[in-house]
Amino acid sequence: MKKLLLLPLLAIAQSCAIYGITDDYKKLSEEQKSHILPANFENPLPDHVYKVSGKELHSEIQKYPKALVYEFTNGCTSDVCKPMIVYERFAKENGYKLFLVMNGFANIKETMKQRNSFESPLYAIDAASYPTVYRSKYALLFKKELANDPNYEPGNFGLLFFESGKFVKTLDDLPKS
Repeated sequence: MKKLLLLPLLAIAQSCAIYGITDDYKKLSEEQKSHILPANFENPLPDHVYKVSGKELHSEIQKYPKALVYEFTNGCTSDVCKPMIVYERFAKENGYKLFLVMNGFANIKETMKQRNSFESPLYAIDAASYPTVYRSKYALLFKKELANDPNYEPGNFGLLFFESGKFVKTLDDLPKS
């Protein structure tokens, strides 16, 4: 009798996909995967997402007087998550080069739905650059590597501000103008 109950439960469990523990790249369709490419800062295309490590992005940030990195989760519904156009508008109005960085690929459709409202390229943390598959851990390692500052205390903050290539501060929401 126990075996009869266990089989349907196993079948249900196998059909459920759990998102957000890893980068969820393997759960993307082949079509979606074809739009995920290695880092490209020179000529990024709007319908692609570029995998990037903290070191690679830190090197790129060195080229700008002011840079803002928004590390986010696709499909976020919290009060702190805003449409991409809001971050882009803030960056333009305040003289920042904006880098939008996904911390995983789950719900990527939610971000891509916004693609017609903002121009900034999309990046994603290259989880393979870190010694863990767990999103919470590789995201912290990414931010620590990106900040390249011994005093940086990684946290859950999604906005990292840089001036002349140096880490300045991190916030969980855009500052009020």
